[in-house]
Amino acid sequence: MKKLILVIIGIIAILGVIVIAKNNYVFSFGDTERIDKGWKAYENKEYSFAITQFVTVDFKKHPEVVMPLADSYLEIGEPYNAIQYLEPAYKSKDYHSADLSKITNMLGIAYTKSGDYKKARTFLEESIKLGNSNSQQNLQILESLEQNQNK
Repeated sequence: MKKLILVIIGIIAILGVIVIAKNNYVFSFGDTERIDKGWKAYENKEYSFAITQFVTVDFKKHPEVVMPLADSYLEIGEPYNAIQYLEPAYKSKDYHSADLSKITNMLGIAYTKSGDYKKARTFLEESIKLGNSNSQQNLQILESLEQNQNK
């Protein structure tokens, strides 16, 4: 009985060490591989596979994957999931102005696709102010949708 208890305690201790090591990023070497696979899938328009790769990456260490992840969600028709990743990126303000303008534009697109035209307009107008040339066209699309909604 004593041996069984010692074995169980040993197993628990080993599992504890693994958890601590994992949380200290001893096993974080996989991010690079997942990012590479995610980008390859994204470039090949394999959006679902790209998502499975990107969602496992540490966004604090690799904020560059947020945009292709969100875009992949938009491509498969899941704007709410795109918003889930874009909003924190937008709020963090850890991006250069060019990337921030892309994030605000993508938020505008995501909110347009989700039907929240008021938020979409806010983000698209901000993106225009940040110099994103695509936002003007996206704002025109939004205005067209709003006009159709009001008919």
